[in-house]
Amino acid sequence: MIDSLFSIPILNLTTSNFKKKKKAIEKVLKKYPEKEIGTLLSNRFGTDKNLTLAFSKIFKNELNCMTRLFKKNILLKAVWSVSYRKGDFHIPHNHGSIGYAGILYLDYYPKSPSTIYIQPWNDDADLTYFRHPEVFEGKIVIVPRFVMHFTKPNPISKPKRIVGFDFLLGETQQ
Repeated sequence: MIDSLFSIPILNLTTSNFKKKKKAIEKVLKKYPEKEIGTLLSNRFGTDKNLTLAFSKIFKNELNCMTRLFKKNILLKAVWSVSYRKGDFHIPHNHGSIGYAGILYLDYYPKSPSTIYIQPWNDDADLTYFRHPEVFEGKIVIVPRFVMHFTKPNPISKPKRIVGFDFLLGETQQ
C-alpha cells in the first residue's frame, strides 16, 4: 500500500454576494492607499486593526464557513491589499511558519496571472512542483502560511488586485 506521509491543505471558497461585498471592501480600502513596494503596489505595512475589523464584518459568511471547515475559531492577524499593474509581479515568499494565509481575488481578468504555490519538497523525479488553483473574482484561496508562493508579471494593462489576510486558528468549535 502506498500512502501519503504528509499533505498540505488548500481551501477554496467562493464569496457569496460578491458584487455587494466588493463595493464595500473597496470603500474601506480607500482609507488605506497602496504605495509602491518593489515590483507592486501594496498597503501591507500601512493598515491597522480597523481594516481587519471591517474585512471581518464584510466577509462574515466566508469567515464563518472557514470556522466550520477548520472546526476552530478564526483569529485574523492582518489584512491588506496588493495591486499588480502591467509588468508587476511578486517574488517567491511566504508569510511565516504558523497559521494560514488567504487571498481574495478582488479584481481579476482573463489572462491575469494567478498565484503560484511551490510544493515544499521535490517530486519523485526530483523536480519542483507548482500548483496554480483556478481563480476568478470573488474566489478565496487559503493555504498554510509557510507555503512559498509568487505571481508572474501581469501581462495586461488592467491591474489585478487582491486582498491578502493572515490568520491563526483558535479554540476548537463544539
